[in-house]
Amino acid sequence: MGKHGIKGALANLCLVIASLLITCGVAEIGLRLRGYRVFGDLESGRNLILEPSANPDVKYELVPGASGYAWGTQVKINAHGHRGRMGEPGKFGGFRAIVLGDSITFGNLLPVEATYAEILQTMLDGSGARYEVLNFGVGGYDTLQEVALLENRGLSYKPDLVVVAFCLNDIGIASPNLEYIERVKRYRSNWLLSISRLAQLITRRLDRIQIEKWMEEKNQEAVFAKDYAGRIAPLADDERELQALMRRLPSDYPSNWYRSAVRIGRLRYAFEHLAALAGRESFSVVILIVPWLVDGHSYPHQVAHEIVNLEARRVGFDTLEVLQDFMDAGIESLRISSADDVHPNAKGHQIIAAKLARFVSEKRHNAM
Repeated sequence: MGKHGIKGALANLCLVIASLLITCGVAEIGLRLRGYRVFGDLESGRNLILEPSANPDVKYELVPGASGYAWGTQVKINAHGHRGRMGEPGKFGGFRAIVLGDSITFGNLLPVEATYAEILQTMLDGSGARYEVLNFGVGGYDTLQEVALLENRGLSYKPDLVVVAFCLNDIGIASPNLEYIERVKRYRSNWLLSISRLAQLITRRLDRIQIEKWMEEKNQEAVFAKDYAGRIAPLADDERELQALMRRLPSDYPSNWYRSAVRIGRLRYAFEHLAALAGRESFSVVILIVPWLVDGHSYPHQVAHEIVNLEARRVGFDTLEVLQDFMDAGIESLRISSADDVHPNAKGHQIIAAKLARFVSEKRHNAM
């Protein structure tokens, strides 16, 4: 290639580089004008209210005293490390209930006063007796995390009743909440990501793919069994009722997860551990099963409910179902958004609270 050819190639290369720089510059300006903040999207407020836990079964927990916009709503974590009313450790001079659960109980996308724990407190306050309801829900938790949190923080409150609000995906979903927080820390230490919105956008899109792959891998049967080794109770070969239910399960998510012996074994381990704590500390337990918010009049996950009920009865727990109450109200009308099959809206929380209020009143009356 002659000198003119080399110069021409260099000129073309410079033109391409200049065009790319101009395009990147325009994109950068556009993203800044739109107020794009990848960290805000990635964190979703998690960085404000969550921190890693020293307890490997808890994994992460709420930051005492934290506040800000998180999980789609304004959040204030009290000084004792949970959302809502802050009780005092020690024996309560009335009837105290601690509510365990995931994002439904915590109240993602809802103001605190619209959560069923707060509504339940208001309903019980009107009875004339003295009650206290403490909300220990944390988004993304499964049942064992909830029980471990109770053991870490909740037992010092000497509850009379522990309510476990069970969402059907609690049997085995691996939550990415801690993964998100750790990734944000790494991103903030990267000088390019700290100054360039375009670099943030590209990284965020790649990150979504990586998180999806991480979730898929963590929820594979073999990986799940390895990650939770020592925290999975065995299922006996002669458990005919359970085996019959497992054979009847549909392929719809999340019912398909109840075909897994290791997932049911992890749930069993959590229930057995909770039963041991209840016996030692003298409190009652009720498992409240929150329905999957599916369309239509035919509910496909009834067998999964039956398995949870069976495992709860096995260790002597009471159970509460609100499925029929939800169906009577119209399940689709209880979604917090049209695309959300998991989180009930304020009306759904009202139904849950009413069901619990009757149960708690009866439990207190029978204990007197």
